Amino acid sequence: MSLDKKKKIKRIILILALLLVVSLVAAFVGFKIYTSNYYAADEKEIEEVRDLVGDKAISFTDETGTVFIPSGQDTRAVIIFYPGGKVEFSAYSSLMYELAAKGYVCVIPKMPDNLAFLGVDVIDDIRRKYAEEMTIVGDVDWYLAGHSLGGVAAGRYLAENAGNANGGFKGLILCASYPADDLSGTNLRMLSIRGSNDGVLKADKYEESRGFWPSNSTEKVIDGGIHSYFGSYGIQAGDGTPTISNQEQIEITASLIDEWISGN
Repeated sequence: MSLDKKKKIKRIILILALLLVVSLVAAFVGFKIYTSNYYAADEKEIEEVRDLVGDKAISFTDETGTVFIPSGQDTRAVIIFYPGGKVEFSAYSSLMYELAAKGYVCVIPKMPDNLAFLGVDVIDDIRRKYAEEMTIVGDVDWYLAGHSLGGVAAGRYLAENAGNANGGFKGLILCASYPADDLSGTNLRMLSIRGSNDGVLKADKYEESRGFWPSNSTEKVIDGGIHSYFGSYGIQAGDGTPTISNQEQIEITASLIDEWISGN
């Protein structure tokens, strides 16, 4: 091979390598720009719910997320809640306060870039880190829950751990979501809650997912409810028009979850 030909090949390889680096950098920057545009928590709405709950529940936050603890009553169950895609994790504090006031220890994990799919197994890390603290709740059932894409991620975790006693979870709670992985062969309980005026949830995907539902599944529809009102972050693009308030939908959701768990 001539010297000129070798130089030409090296130049082509160098150009291809540079193009690859540029493409990777562009993709990374584009991803960061995409995830930086997220729905922030409505602190005023959350504060109003916290005031209503009063001393029935307390919470604390660290680098892993926020834990909500019932005050002055025994723990009835533990609920781990995966936030929706591109929604600030604290936006679900209103719902968690309502549930904690009813006797449930609730945990909202912080997700990488506000995307639960980047932290499907985050609950394993939390369990390892707080193994000693978790023993305080006693021998109660654990439920994995999630809103929108967070619910899909929660379903994936359970599907991946189906052969491992469902990862220690008794059931799945979905808010405006559906399982994208097959859970029909598991012994999980599942509760699906959605709003009648949801403009974001893909109806066709939701219906198709029914074949993946566990046999022990319950479906509830909140009249006048929308996709966004399972959290407190305003109304996201493309959603429907609600005929109930954000607080009303959260109270109804908490009651439906409480009734479902209590009836197991």
